[in-house]
Amino acid sequence: MTFHSLKSLSALALAGMFAVNAYAETLFEELVIDFTQKEVGFKLNSYWSGPNDNMQVVETEEGNLLFINGVTVGEDGTPAVNEAGYPCWNTMTRYENLALPKGFNFSNIQLIELEYKPTQPDNVPFAIQLKQTTDPLYYEGDIVVNEWNTLVFDPTAFTTGEGSDVYTGTPSVLDFCMGANGSSNYYIKSITFYLEKEVTQREKDEAALDKSTAAFIEFNFDNWEVSGEGADGYFSPYLGSNGGSFNRPDMIIDKGPEGYNNNCAHVIYSGWTPIFITEPVIVPEGYTADDLRLVEYDIYETDIPGEDYTNGNSSDARNGAPLIRIKDVYPWGWHPVGDGTSAGNAQLPSVNEWHHIEFRPSAFEWKERDFKENVVDENGEPVLDDNGENVQKDTHWDVDKVQQEFNKFTSFYISIGFFPCNCQTYVDNVKLWFQKGGEDTAVEGIQAVKGNGIMYNIYGQPVNENYRGIVIKDGKKFIKK
Repeated sequence: MTFHSLKSLSALALAGMFAVNAYAETLFEELVIDFTQKEVGFKLNSYWSGPNDNMQVVETEEGNLLFINGVTVGEDGTPAVNEAGYPCWNTMTRYENLALPKGFNFSNIQLIELEYKPTQPDNVPFAIQLKQTTDPLYYEGDIVVNEWNTLVFDPTAFTTGEGSDVYTGTPSVLDFCMGANGSSNYYIKSITFYLEKEVTQREKDEAALDKSTAAFIEFNFDNWEVSGEGADGYFSPYLGSNGGSFNRPDMIIDKGPEGYNNNCAHVIYSGWTPIFITEPVIVPEGYTADDLRLVEYDIYETDIPGEDYTNGNSSDARNGAPLIRIKDVYPWGWHPVGDGTSAGNAQLPSVNEWHHIEFRPSAFEWKERDFKENVVDENGEPVLDDNGENVQKDTHWDVDKVQQEFNKFTSFYISIGFFPCNCQTYVDNVKLWFQKGGEDTAVEGIQAVKGNGIMYNIYGQPVNENYRGIVIKDGKKFIKK
């Protein structure tokens, strides 16, 4: 599929295809960041730090636009200049916690389009980047000063940056950076992400979840003792950081915000870790982790900055992105869903009120695993060395193997909350839903239809030549683009 054919589809057509044909083989979606709809004063971050006064939405004759004021002053007090002699600084602007549409991830981005107007000649081309993930991707076409330019980027051309192995998977929430690093002033009107994906059987199973018959596990904080430094010295034996520390006064069980009388998990902490529930998820009898269909919880973000009790540090009161993580053991273990996984949830639209958050396991970011494994003999007994220690071998699991092994689990642990945690928050009504998956038998039935030359989708419905996705023709299955 070419970028042009994807771009030619209207937003209305894409939205209709996505909303109406819920079980289509191929789904399309657009994510548009329209700065003309942002309020004046809305700020973006600089590449390395938080909201910046030189990167904000301003009012112009053309309406509201994002303006990057690229003036910086050197140590001698004079403005730094680019090769054209104009003031500049060496940084990009960063849109933090950009969440892709639910169910989509970075690998599904087919095209990124950006409306950009420089006010002065630049000494470097405009670029986009995923922070800590890839090297910058530069625009290769011509750019006209003082006119709007439509810049088009192919995300498949991204290359992984050296030492950035933390986020080399397929995240669904990104820190999106953009700009001319070493440039002067410019405006940005909008950014559009065009996405395409094929629907998997697991996604169909998740969409078919029937809560009236499904099994579930819930964490009822009302049954947990309100935190307090008791005789055993614990503030809360139930909660801790994702890294494994607990007995913390900044991760506690207490009453919810004013007017909410139920017990909640109260996250006072500020920093780069979600809250960890030390009680394991015990999968309902007859199910495994492979049958996990949905994780949901309610979250209430305040406008009060959080604080890390270990060092007294606090953060600016600003939104994070809700997430869920999974571990095999507590406090340490391998992360089947990797670092930074959040299953496509954006920043909350408002603070000081409850919001319901849902995560589908199909959006989890699985990662390969390298570890030491004990060697066993033909009887399954451990092989020992001369010192009586277990002989070990290096083992590598690819992402499919990691997911397969996790799917066998009958218990595991979860982390919930924000990443990062900037404001104090409350979490309640955590539920994990389990349901046996259905089987996609339509393909098998169609395989027997041979020689009639008619194309079918995987549900047995005849389709024409304009159809795109998985099709069966003369008993053979193939992808039509």
